[in-house]
Amino acid sequence: IDSLYRRYELCKRKLDCTEQFRLNYYLRQHFGQQSDEFNLAKVSFSPTIIVHASIHVFNKEHLRLLSRGPTYVPPYQMTKRRNLEKNYKQLQHDLNRLFVKSNVNMIQSMFLQKQIKDSYMEMFSMPILSQSIHERANYEQQLIEQIQNDLKRFNLILRRTHDQQNVFYLGDRNSFEQLSQEFMLQTDLFEIDMTIDKENVQATRDYLTNKIKLMNCEFENIFVNTTKYKDELKKINVVIDKVELPYLYFLPDLSKQPLLNVKPMMMTTQYSATYRLEKFLNQLLQPVIDIHEQGRIFHNGTDFLEKFHNYIDQYDRLRSTTNLVTITINNFHHLTPHHILLSTLLDFFVKYYHLPIVENIHITKIVRLTSLFLHNNRFYYDGKIYRFIKGGPSNSGLIETLSNIYLNLMDNFLINQSSTKQNEFYGRCQNQIFFTWNQSLNELEQILKSMKSDYHHLSFDIHIGKNLNYLDLYLENHNGILYSRVHHQHNQQPYTLPYISSKGNSIRTYSHWLRSSLLRAIRYCTSIEDFNQERIYLEMTYLANGYSIDFIDKHIQHFFKFFDAKSLQQLPLDQGAYKKIRHRLFNFMREQRQHKEKKQ
Repeated sequence: IDSLYRRYELCKRKLDCTEQFRLNYYLRQHFGQQSDEFNLAKVSFSPTIIVHASIHVFNKEHLRLLSRGPTYVPPYQMTKRRNLEKNYKQLQHDLNRLFVKSNVNMIQSMFLQKQIKDSYMEMFSMPILSQSIHERANYEQQLIEQIQNDLKRFNLILRRTHDQQNVFYLGDRNSFEQLSQEFMLQTDLFEIDMTIDKENVQATRDYLTNKIKLMNCEFENIFVNTTKYKDELKKINVVIDKVELPYLYFLPDLSKQPLLNVKPMMMTTQYSATYRLEKFLNQLLQPVIDIHEQGRIFHNGTDFLEKFHNYIDQYDRLRSTTNLVTITINNFHHLTPHHILLSTLLDFFVKYYHLPIVENIHITKIVRLTSLFLHNNRFYYDGKIYRFIKGGPSNSGLIETLSNIYLNLMDNFLINQSSTKQNEFYGRCQNQIFFTWNQSLNELEQILKSMKSDYHHLSFDIHIGKNLNYLDLYLENHNGILYSRVHHQHNQQPYTLPYISSKGNSIRTYSHWLRSSLLRAIRYCTSIEDFNQERIYLEMTYLANGYSIDFIDKHIQHFFKFFDAKSLQQLPLDQGAYKKIRHRLFNFMREQRQHKEKKQ
């Protein structure tokens, strides 16, 4: 026993030393890259709740629980009774068959079934977790109840942050709602469709029902031959009894701290009035724009980097004097009023598609259906029904496709000014444009000035230089050689995991995220030192969020083993070996994508 205990203590000290080494190594490597405002007093190796409340009574235990973020699920808080009832149904079915086969009379079978069910429920309802887990669950349940009561008592608001990180924001409800109301009064994105009369809610229900009926009638007017287009009508017709009205809510935006802004979010489901129509139209339009924009639309940072590397290798145009340019267009999902989106869609069909139909549907029908979608995006907020007048919901795939079609005109303008003349690299990921520039900066300024004049209704953030950030990448033209690494936003808390929905298994989701983040690190980081630093950053992130070092080591070792990259863990770090593994990984991902495209 003494030998086992000594072995345990030795392993424990080894793990503690390993963890301390990683923390110290990361600080030494990363500290010098922070801004001047960064200092040791601000370093926190655990994500923390952002508190903007003028007064609250939460103690350290309350704040520690909230600092685990909105994704955290307290253990053993849900009863298993419902699952047991569901699982028992199959056993009950088998028992009924057995009793019938054995000629057991009804009274006996009912008596036996009750005994069996009671025994089943008692047996599987018994706690199988340790006493410490139960104590922790009860304690955290008490903390949650105290937090809920104090939120109401002091009129506070608790929301996740807009940046999709696993971080809570705590603030004064009145101040937050005032910002939300100011946004609704000043915005030009929506208009009030009707005010709900609380004394006559049925009038609102009748109004919305009538609007849906008019949509269904308009579908039949567009597809005059209802027999020929019966399949299309079946896909888009709205089932009135199942319709759920989307609603608007706000999340805190802390990207410009210490200022607090609010961002509107739309809660929609598959039962919203426009969901089926949106899905149908996007399946028609997205392949069309993808084919037209092929090669200059980036799906993510990896896709961008692969295309940029191919351009550099093919044209050898990245010189020591080459400038990098990024243009960010604000309000990507609300670029312009609906009538301009519709006219742009029609112009796109005429100028670039050159065919009258898309999958057996005439383009005039598609434009009319798109008009129906845009003009029937209604939602509820604060006792009123609103309707979009610019763009649409930010989680809408069709709105993204229509925005891409609209920005296609700007793409063509910039390409005609640069790429066709000078063979520059150009592309866009949603609202973020990237291109290279090898001519004079005065000429570039004139082009950008013309762009701003032609698109004066849009807001731009423009950056030009030898080094800049694009998407989640840091890029640098280092004397004609591209240097890149992962970029972490300085206005976000470090060591935070992304926010995920409460649905599903969060541990499994974060396991996948760790693997994808390691893949991203190899793709992005041209230097093995940067990759190693990013790997340690990821390890620290998981440690700071309560994951064990065993969990982290298991997934990292599996990653290196799967991609035959164990040499990246050996000291001294070998840049040559890293370059070969990185090249092999790019080829592997390219083959995976090609295989997927062939299957589709």
